[in-house]
Amino acid sequence: MDFSGFLISLAITILIGSDFKSNALQTSPSFQYELKIDPQSLTSTVGQGVNFTLIAQAYYCSEENATLLWSTEDEVTIIPPSIVLSSKCERNALQTEQYLVCISSEKQGRFLINSLPLPHRLADDSRLFAQLKVAQCRSLIIVSTVIGWMYTFCWTIGDYFQVWTNFKRKSVVGLSFDFLYLNVVGNFCYSTFNAVLFWNDHVEQEYFQRHPFGLNPVVPNDVGYALHAVFGNCVLIAQCLLYPSDGNVVSRPVKILIACYISLVTVVSGLAFWGQIFWLDFLYVLSYVKLSTNLIKYFPQVYMNFKRKSTVGFSISNRFLDMGGGILSLLQMILNCWNFAMSILWLLLLALSVVRAKEGDFSLAIVPKSIVVTFGDTPSIHVEANGYLPVPIKVHLAQQEEVQVLSNRTLTFSEGLRNDSVEVLLHPVRQGRFIIQPVIEPPGVVDGSRFFLLMKVAMYEPLIIVSLLIGWTYTACWSAGYYPQIWYNYRQKNVVGLSFDYLYINIVGHITYVIFNAFLYWNSYIEEEYYRRHPLGLNPVILNDIGFAAHAVFGTGFTIVQCRWYYNGGNTVSKPAKVIIGLFLLLIVATMSMAWLRYIHWLDFLYVLSYIKLLTTMVKYFPQAYMNYCRKSTVGFHIMNRLLDLAGGLFGILQMLINAWNFDDWTSIGGDPVKFGLGIFSILFDFVFMFQHYVLYRYVDYYCYYN
Repeated sequence: MDFSGFLISLAITILIGSDFKSNALQTSPSFQYELKIDPQSLTSTVGQGVNFTLIAQAYYCSEENATLLWSTEDEVTIIPPSIVLSSKCERNALQTEQYLVCISSEKQGRFLINSLPLPHRLADDSRLFAQLKVAQCRSLIIVSTVIGWMYTFCWTIGDYFQVWTNFKRKSVVGLSFDFLYLNVVGNFCYSTFNAVLFWNDHVEQEYFQRHPFGLNPVVPNDVGYALHAVFGNCVLIAQCLLYPSDGNVVSRPVKILIACYISLVTVVSGLAFWGQIFWLDFLYVLSYVKLSTNLIKYFPQVYMNFKRKSTVGFSISNRFLDMGGGILSLLQMILNCWNFAMSILWLLLLALSVVRAKEGDFSLAIVPKSIVVTFGDTPSIHVEANGYLPVPIKVHLAQQEEVQVLSNRTLTFSEGLRNDSVEVLLHPVRQGRFIIQPVIEPPGVVDGSRFFLLMKVAMYEPLIIVSLLIGWTYTACWSAGYYPQIWYNYRQKNVVGLSFDYLYINIVGHITYVIFNAFLYWNSYIEEEYYRRHPLGLNPVILNDIGFAAHAVFGTGFTIVQCRWYYNGGNTVSKPAKVIIGLFLLLIVATMSMAWLRYIHWLDFLYVLSYIKLLTTMVKYFPQAYMNYCRKSTVGFHIMNRLLDLAGGLFGILQMLINAWNFDDWTSIGGDPVKFGLGIFSILFDFVFMFQHYVLYRYVDYYCYYN
């Protein structure tokens, strides 16, 4: 297997990153003071104080002093509560001052200590903060640390048992090459991610810009662990080249998959090199490659064991150690959750590096931004103000014919550091869909473009529940629709009667739909452009959409794999279908190039992908219907797929009608006529397939099935 392109792209990335490091942050100071907190991450127990040092370096002499205020939660005690910084010179030399600060808390948890230099212009406080974790019991901190070293040890030595097994047997028979090569690709990506993010100042600063109150998630242990994993994988691959393998090689699907990874890394590194994306985004892509390899790398080994009906050659000690490490890791998480009074949800949010708003920038928000209520209810919302407000402002929630404001019609926020949440009671007076957009005075102080509330008022609450149940029902129908065909192919051990054109056009549409959903949901740059074009709109993509689309790719892709495994009677993708798919790919490449060269926005590129999805939905059914017509039979094409699709479509229409009546919003049915029309189009083709199966070719199918 040739990994030269993959390794070269990673090496170029590291070299470029090293070059960036030498040039990073070489700018002249624009503030009077350089302030730094050391250390920024602190751990203590309840009631115990812990110290950090504030280091203040004045860039130039001045008679004006600065005052540093601390901002945190009420449970945290800070001594001293404020520090006066002096920039006076002694013998014409600037002095570096160090101030010792003691913090403690009488409550478990995780706390953020912010700073606010006054006047604000004298110092950059973007990274001037400390994180405090307060535990209940110090002994549990020690136990947690020991457990951490134990599971790291388990995961680290796991490869050596397989190495020793191969060495003793002088053979690698029974060890899946697919597993090894996927593993080494993932570990290469992981080691590159860790090394560059840890050592490269340019990438680290970009990370801090996106996560104003975050610390670098990579520690030296992570870099060493990842590099050691690469070393262990390389030793195993070297053994595969030295010892007899009984003809074992890397399978074609895995070669294709690794080639896709190499292409992805090459393209994204090129985009980063030419400045189209940040290098941090390139590292995120590497982390996604690592995640995907972890999800699939075990399947080849399991499948090999299943085919050989044996695990000889595969060291089970490796798996025992891996399982032991995983259990110890979970135990550490549970101990920390109890000891620091942190929830599992908080740990997940921390792992995903949820971006908090920078308090140096004032923001107004309505929480939640969208609510669903019933007629006659009195819902409450919260107007949240966070950050430093330079001048006082007023927020007016004007009365509307559809919605009455029962409390706090006018909110006043004074100058200074704000962290307020004000409850507002509302009373809808009729059904419908309403947008409430408060007025901010004086204008221009706060960005109010996204300061609004979307309220949907229903007549009956039970119908809301019924609508949700119907939504889950049609999602289940559409998701389960792939498996009858998969099971049928497995039982028959052939795919004769299944149109390859239908499958390949279908998977193109699903892949474009996944990309559209994923980027619009996760990419803040594209999301901001969407909000700019739709100022009073919400992101149309939710996490369920991504999961549904990804599952559709999996279901269709697995069926295509079956077409390669089982007898197909000479069935192939037709030339017209190849031309259609080629045109789709050409359109994707052309529009992506235009977005790359900034002739169009990346959001427009996503819209093109959505149009391709719509086009595939329009044409994908014709090849299967035509094949059934030519064969005068539907044997090989499982009708349950279409029955579930029909049920899902009818449930979807029923949900639309219920919502339109319950919310008095009949315009929602015609709000997206293209999507609604394609839904009807799919249902019509479901009836076509049912007519072919149950009427036209009923007796032919019966004879073929029972004979």
